[in-house]
Amino acid sequence: MLFITVLFFFLVYLVISVAIVTLAAKWAKRHKRSPWRWGGAAALGMYLLVFWDHIPILILHKYYCATKAGFWVYKTPGQWKKENPGVAETLTWKELSDGYAKADGTHGFYLNERFIWESRKIQDFSWFPVVIHDDLIIDKKNNEVLAKKVSVGAGYGSMGVGGDWRAMKFWLSLEPCTAGEAEFINFKNAVKKQGEGK
Repeated sequence: MLFITVLFFFLVYLVISVAIVTLAAKWAKRHKRSPWRWGGAAALGMYLLVFWDHIPILILHKYYCATKAGFWVYKTPGQWKKENPGVAETLTWKELSDGYAKADGTHGFYLNERFIWESRKIQDFSWFPVVIHDDLIIDKKNNEVLAKKVSVGAGYGSMGVGGDWRAMKFWLSLEPCTAGEAEFINFKNAVKKQGEGK
């Protein structure tokens, strides 16, 4: 039903746009002005009315995917074990980690008694739906970051899953840049599953 509603909206918008462009070109011809220029200006105006943010979002998403996204290891689980002899063997973990959320939107999971996996929004743009997230594996005892993954997303979400009316702009939902996703998951599991499982 939602798809039919969106399709209907765009068909109506297309008909109105064609009518406005045609009227602008006819008006220009009657007043001895360039119909191409006036029709083109009307077409551009109708395009920008809905799609004004499309090209900037494509550019921002591509730029931040190329410059920010990735996975970094600052200390391997082996290095951490050498610096903290005997501690790994005392840790316990659960298959489903307990979660937490902070007032600033940061959320995370307790991997075991010593490590947390924290996810937070590090940058978003007020005019454009481009968001940069980082996921950190942190030693709780001293707040040391062992690994970090940065991902870049774009779009307003889904109307079916908590999105608002802007989610109708489905063309802005771009594939997230998640370079290093598999490596991050492997690292997280290696840190989490030290010691004894419950």
